[in-house]
Amino acid sequence: MNDYLIVSIAFILLALFGFLGSRMRLLHDKIYIPFCLSSFIFAGLYSIQVTRQFVVSLLGLSDKLNRVLFYDYGNGLLGLLPVALALLLIGKYLLKMDYNDQWSGTTTYTLLSLKYGLMAATILAAIPLLILASRGQKFSPEIDVYRYGINCVTNLYEEIICRGLLLACCVRYWTRMWAVVWTSVVFGLAHGLTEKSIAIALGAGLMAWAVLKAKSLWAGWTSHQLTDMIVDTFLP
Repeated sequence: MNDYLIVSIAFILLALFGFLGSRMRLLHDKIYIPFCLSSFIFAGLYSIQVTRQFVVSLLGLSDKLNRVLFYDYGNGLLGLLPVALALLLIGKYLLKMDYNDQWSGTTTYTLLSLKYGLMAATILAAIPLLILASRGQKFSPEIDVYRYGINCVTNLYEEIICRGLLLACCVRYWTRMWAVVWTSVVFGLAHGLTEKSIAIALGAGLMAWAVLKAKSLWAGWTSHQLTDMIVDTFLP
């Protein structure tokens, strides 16, 4: 069974327990909503994997364009768009949260977004490079503008998916601390059920912190994008 499907089922079961607990007044009301959103995220990621080949065949585009739109560096320019867009609409029309609230404060790029994004990126990029340098790793930097460009778009989708509505709902219905922890778990699992996911989840906590401090999802995107650029440049 697909990893994403397994995680989606596990989270919907947690949502069910949370719903029953809230109805029985054993748990806080609406505590189940972040679990529901998490299940939806992984169901969406699973659907992308299942339907992507069909969509590509239906569109009938060239192989090169298909790679750019759906495959390069994970999901191309459009691969994650349906899930990100769906979450924005769910937040707006089902949960009655405007886009500023979904972005933890504002959709405007501010100096605080740059400040906290830079802080998080500096730490996240430095850790793996320093570890490898201490082991005698020799670096051969390579500039890949195309990769940076693809990541610029897909990283925004990932931020909307893992630290947009989900983070805002975790803060609203849980606590800020659990919001950071849970969205980090989701972000790690979204990159697969592997040992690498643990390291990714730990780093994601710093990105969530940046979003909450800056009160804007752009801080998460800034840290995400700069971290990827630095790591991809020195570890191509």
